[in-house]
Formats: sequence, C-alpha cells, structure tokens
Amino acid sequence: MRKLKFFLDFDKEERWLNRLAAQGHLLSKAAFATYTFTEIEPGTAVVRVDYRPSMSEADYADYVTLFADSGWQHLSGSRKAGAHYKGGAQYFASFDADPDADIFSDAHSRAGRYRRSITALSTLGFLLLLFCVATQAAGASLLPPPHDWYQTPGLWDKHGMDFVGSFLFETVFVVLPRVGAGAILVIFTVLCLGGAVYQWALYRSRTSPRR
Repeated sequence: MRKLKFFLDFDKEERWLNRLAAQGHLLSKAAFATYTFTEIEPGTAVVRVDYRPSMSEADYADYVTLFADSGWQHLSGSRKAGAHYKGGAQYFASFDADPDADIFSDAHSRAGRYRRSITALSTLGFLLLLFCVATQAAGASLLPPPHDWYQTPGLWDKHGMDFVGSFLFETVFVVLPRVGAGAILVIFTVLCLGGAVYQWALYRSRTSPRR
C-alpha cells in the first residue's frame, strides 16, 4: 500500500504512522511525500521519527546499530540528506507491545529533531535564495514577464466569477508549463524558508516551559 502525504510536523507524522500501524499497516519506505507500507498484525508496532543530517557510512552504521541494540528496527532512511526535505528523516519501529516506547529520553531531545531539520531547510533555502538573487542581478530572469503569462483573448476584460473561472483555468493548463524551471526554483526556495520558519515555531512550542 502507498499513500501520498507531506509533513513538517514530526509529531503529527508519528501519530499518523502509528494510527496506520494500529490498523495493520507498517511503514516500509518513506520518500518525499510518498509512504509505502507492509502488512503486519494490527497494533504490534510503535513507530518513531528522527531527523539527522548527512553522516559518514561508519557513523550511520553506528547510529542504526545503537537503536537496534535498544530494540528499535530501522524502517526507512538514508545516511545522506538529499535535495528534498525527507532526506534526513529516519524511521524506527519497536515491537515490544509498549505503546509509550520512545527513542527520545525527554521533551528537549525529542524537539532536537526540529532544530536539525531547521538547519538543513534554512541552509538549502538561503543557498537557493542567493542563487535567485545572483541570477536576477546578472540580468537573467527566472520568470517571464507577467503580461506574457496569460494569452486567452479577452481574459482581462471579464468580470466577477467569469473572470475567476477563466483565470484559474489558464493558470492550471497554461501558466505552469510556461513559467517552467525558474518558477519551480522560486517556489521551492519559498517552501524551504517557510518550512524552516514553521518548524522553528514548532520547536519553540515544544521547548518553552508550560504555564
């Protein structure tokens, strides 16, 4: 079974994966927004998520072995943080029938995965932003002029819902193919930086003292 889903909140991701595990679907592989599951006896596994930056082969082997020695099976993850968000996510499962089993010792160590992910996202986002700025400064354009985006005759003469319907139709079927790689780069840059800000808010909420 495969499911498409995207998370920036590791806690929500864990709850979702554990609901599926309780139904008999255990994660076997996670890539960017794509999760693959294998069938298990319902309610026999607890899934936890960590986030780690790129590691050497030896360090990664030690990392996985450390969890294995504590009874955690590595389900999915890579030692190299790829060019997408899920590159550094690591997934583990425990089968000891304890629903409260955890790979973290306390709330601060649990929140540390957000800090590591924030570093990766913000670094990538700022590098992409610098590239975008440098490209514009060099006289190149990542996006074509807006007046070249919409070619439907009379589009700008329409009003109300007639305009909205025509505008959305052209956006989906005409604009996106035309703006091409430049727009994708800009959007990805915004998503990286926006994701880092969102995760910073999550990190603060999980490390701030409870009143």
